[in-house]
Amino acid sequence: MDENAAQAQLNTIRTLMERAAVYRRALAPVMTSVGVLGTAGGVAALFWVPENARAFAFYWLSVAILCVATAFALVRRQAFASQEPFWSPPTRRITSALLPPVFAGAAVVGPLVNIHSEGSMIAVSLPPLWLVLYGCALHSAGFFMVRGIRLFGWAFVVAGLLSALTATNPQFLEPSIRAAHLLMTFTFGLGHLAYGAYLHITEKKPSP
Repeated sequence: MDENAAQAQLNTIRTLMERAAVYRRALAPVMTSVGVLGTAGGVAALFWVPENARAFAFYWLSVAILCVATAFALVRRQAFASQEPFWSPPTRRITSALLPPVFAGAAVVGPLVNIHSEGSMIAVSLPPLWLVLYGCALHSAGFFMVRGIRLFGWAFVVAGLLSALTATNPQFLEPSIRAAHLLMTFTFGLGHLAYGAYLHITEKKPSP
């Protein structure tokens, strides 16, 4: 690594450390907005989404795309309000960390739902996989953000693994698409709302 590249790396790390509190303030509205969209999407799904795996999968993919677009729009607005560049080196690093697991979660949808588009078991198997991959994405991004994001990512990983164990044992829960919608609502929707509320409550107000 040459001197210029090393200096660039050091500047990026220094910027990330200096912006830890800023990221925390920025995350609160992002997490709250994603939580509201996820919860509203879950409630709407119980009434409007057809009872088949393909509809379930593509509906929640659409909700996820809407959440990602909303998150980037909020971050972009915050950057402009602070007169800072949106597509900065820290933003690029966070996006790079998020991208592989998120892409994997979207890519598995096609092969899985084409196996049996009407089977509830296919729909039940998707949320645990999504939760684990999303948790991995948050944990990876957490190395460039606040520590709480890594813990939040671990919560999704654990929730995904527990839901996978439950789905494979019909004695705990009968596999159904309705149950899959409820799982996504409680984890993706209410989980983000809870974390957003935590960030709002614990946020350190700037000194006057």
